[in-house]
Amino acid sequence: MMHWFRKHKNTILIIMIVGFVISTFVGFGFYLRSGTSLTDTIAEVNREKIPLRRFSTFYNQVINSKRDRNEDLSPQVLNQIKQDVVQSLVQESVFYQEAKRYDIYVTDMELAQTLASVPSFQRDGKFDPKTYAEALNYGFKTTPKEFEESQRRQIAIGRLRAFILQGIKVTDRELEQEFTYLSQTLPEKDRDKTLEDFKKNPEALREKIRQEKSAHILNRWYQQLGSNAKLKMHLESLENRVAQ
Repeated sequence: MMHWFRKHKNTILIIMIVGFVISTFVGFGFYLRSGTSLTDTIAEVNREKIPLRRFSTFYNQVINSKRDRNEDLSPQVLNQIKQDVVQSLVQESVFYQEAKRYDIYVTDMELAQTLASVPSFQRDGKFDPKTYAEALNYGFKTTPKEFEESQRRQIAIGRLRAFILQGIKVTDRELEQEFTYLSQTLPEKDRDKTLEDFKKNPEALREKIRQEKSAHILNRWYQQLGSNAKLKMHLESLENRVAQ
């Protein structure tokens, strides 16, 4: 089991926090052990509560992933991770509420098909319930119910984003302008090779521009949604309560 987990843990971590960009080593495990209720919430977004347990799960997974890669885990880094995870969960809540407003839902069958297609949850090429449950319980300290709810939200958000971005096009004029811009701004040591690659494959440059436009549109859209959201933060009060 340990070998299997080391082999697949990064894949599963990506699955669990896809779409998102995230004190002390004990992290929020400390808060859970110190009597904080599992029903406590770190924030409310338009009255939708973000549970402490969900925050704790993602926070600790990011910490463990960084620890395994021997990355810096100074108090400053840990605090930034905490803020990033909170921001990611708030963003998820905002987008998921918007997906529901567009009547985008994920059925049990669609969710099951998605999970069954993940190689990390398979044995001999087929979905294996035992492998799936062990991976979630042993590796990430979460339950199938919690994980599946998270995946249901992510699938819905992905569909919403695809719907919003499906009309984004990159014109030939934009392609020419980007090529000119790169020829003037790229460092000399990288310029010739990069431009030659784009000449051979202009669709790669077109896709690069499309992704940048998509990111810009999504960011502006989120800012607009966020400015209209009613947000209440409770994380600091939870931390203060535990510290007393």
